[in-house]
Amino acid sequence: MSGVETRVAERRVVRRRARKPVRRALTVAHRWSALILGIVLVVQCTSGAVLLYHSELFRASHSVFYRHTEGTVMRDANGAADFDRAVALVRAQDPGFAVGWAGTDDGVIVVGDVDFTEAYGIDPGSGRINDRIGLTGGVLGWLVDLHDCAFGCLRYAGAVPALNSIAPLIGITWAATILGVIGLLLVVLAISGAVIWWPTLKRWRHGFRVRTSKGRFARDRDLHNVIGIVSVPFLLMWGITGAAIEVPAVQKAWLAITGGQAATDLPQDAFRPRDTPTGQPEISASEAARIATGEHSGRVAYVMLPADSTPYYRVNVAGGYSPYEHRALYSGDVLVYVNAHDASDTKVVDAAHDRPLANTFYAKVFEPAHFGWLVNGWWRLIWLIFGLTPLALAITGTSTWLFKRRVRASKRT
Repeated sequence: MSGVETRVAERRVVRRRARKPVRRALTVAHRWSALILGIVLVVQCTSGAVLLYHSELFRASHSVFYRHTEGTVMRDANGAADFDRAVALVRAQDPGFAVGWAGTDDGVIVVGDVDFTEAYGIDPGSGRINDRIGLTGGVLGWLVDLHDCAFGCLRYAGAVPALNSIAPLIGITWAATILGVIGLLLVVLAISGAVIWWPTLKRWRHGFRVRTSKGRFARDRDLHNVIGIVSVPFLLMWGITGAAIEVPAVQKAWLAITGGQAATDLPQDAFRPRDTPTGQPEISASEAARIATGEHSGRVAYVMLPADSTPYYRVNVAGGYSPYEHRALYSGDVLVYVNAHDASDTKVVDAAHDRPLANTFYAKVFEPAHFGWLVNGWWRLIWLIFGLTPLALAITGTSTWLFKRRVRASKRT
């Protein structure tokens, strides 16, 4: 071996030795992240996989609510829903119902209460009330409270009031803290697992093989590695967005890293309606919806009615590209404010307007991807498969760990 070859070989040895402590540290981080998350992560991701089809399951379980005909009793000449007649019908039927919003979903007009906990479904073809249902109860409500709120959303089934209290020094609720920590640990788990898996450029193909004829340990270890590496993009997406939804600092850090604007509040968020003369008639809900679609073309998802503290309409519109298109009831992604007494006083709030590309990408793609709402049910099967990978990783990881433990025990005896 020449002197040059010797020096190259020595450098390789030095690099391998230098990488060992890093790999060892990452292995420890990976193992402890898995141990800390354990069942919690499996439950969280598995419940999230089920909730990918929340819209479909919700509609299927309330078939009477969504019954509709082809008539035009509560549709105008353009086929738009007549929200005012629907609201009047509900108030006449149930005077004690605190109407807060009206919208459309899967062919029916929906009139909901101010707390978003109950709603009436109305057939726009016949103009009749179908059913009154709870929006936050039952098994689906319990799953939403588990996955989205860590049992901290008081309006959902199974809520624990103590988890909705503010954690000291953090400024967010205990439930949000739990979900934020789970999200960050999932990020650590995904990154450390990817680094540990890396087999070098020359041997990268070995990282995708599964040795089925070498015994259970080799098979399960290879399955763990392959499943883990192919699921890293989804696990990172879920971990980052899950933590960012609960912990504002995580979202700001992500936007800063990706070149966005760390101040996440949209500049148009504050709406102060102009003063109008006393006695000025109030604009109807249907007219507010027409005004909103004139300001931003699209489909009206729902309209929040004026209240004493908010004397204006808030119209949620789903534009040509709507990342929440497949969400039940609340599918709008653009908010249009309309002064309840002045049709010319409006304001459009859209993350795609006057924002850095990183902010638009986060609001229109990255965060909605967490829920899978931006694709239909067939494409969401991809989300479902990757949503179940933590369960597969837990099974294969536990299998290899138990095998190693038995080998060590046999060596000691």
